[in-house]
Amino acid sequence: MQSVLAIINPRSGTQLGAQAAQRLSQIALSHQIEITIRPTTSDRSVSELVADAAAFSRVIACGGDGTVTAVINGLVGKKVPLAIVPIGTGNVLGQAIGINPDYRLACDDAMADCDFLSLDLGLLNDKTHFALRLSTGYEALVTQDTTREMKSRLGKLAYLWEAARHALRPPSARYRIDVDGEVMRQRAASVWVANTSTLGILGLELDPAISLSDRQLDLCIFKLSASRDMQRVFQWFFRRERLPATAVMRIPVRNYVNIVAASRQPVQVDGDAIGHTPCRVRVVPGALSVCIPRKA
Repeated sequence: MQSVLAIINPRSGTQLGAQAAQRLSQIALSHQIEITIRPTTSDRSVSELVADAAAFSRVIACGGDGTVTAVINGLVGKKVPLAIVPIGTGNVLGQAIGINPDYRLACDDAMADCDFLSLDLGLLNDKTHFALRLSTGYEALVTQDTTREMKSRLGKLAYLWEAARHALRPPSARYRIDVDGEVMRQRAASVWVANTSTLGILGLELDPAISLSDRQLDLCIFKLSASRDMQRVFQWFFRRERLPATAVMRIPVRNYVNIVAASRQPVQVDGDAIGHTPCRVRVVPGALSVCIPRKA
């Protein structure tokens, strides 16, 4: 590794951007690596910050999932690997690929020799790539209403607070869903297009069969229409039991999925509210190479 570009969000949840920048600079100096550090700002897009990424040996994204997603969107097609230093509120992608949650150790790993994961991505409406999941309905409402101020004050508990608040009157909508040419109609509380099983809260996993690198995405339809389903959901939440088949339907997506709701539903992508239904998601297999800590 000869040169590194680090994109750092100084406003990410834990607000450790300055400390991460300092540690990366110290590591670069001691290992004779040229490093360029660019903080995110309101007047320049992340895509602009990584426009010349192909000139570097590696790009490091320091921030939360929103920052990482923005960097990913700027890197697709540039054939430069991505490393992650998780300093946000959720840091779900970092958890999913085994990044150390201690930002100091994550900085060490980001600057060291590593192994690589070929990461699949989803592409929303031919515009926005995502690594974790897209969701509509309930989860998108929770994301939409969890403000930056709440995340700064409460951390991950901010999401739990909004999740509990919206659970009192969970949304429900009729959906028309086209998965690789097969059309179905379902009433659901939330529809996900997932690329990872990791949820990022309390160590919860949706389904271990969902993989970041299996060249497909997974459509998950949450119905939660019966009291027995809600009881099993609470057992999953508190006891780590598996969700019941009656509560969530999982279908592999190998090429594309179109989601249309009878009543317009909010949509979130990797922790950021991004609009409303309808939406079209295309599978982009092996779109990006991501650095993961080398096993001893």
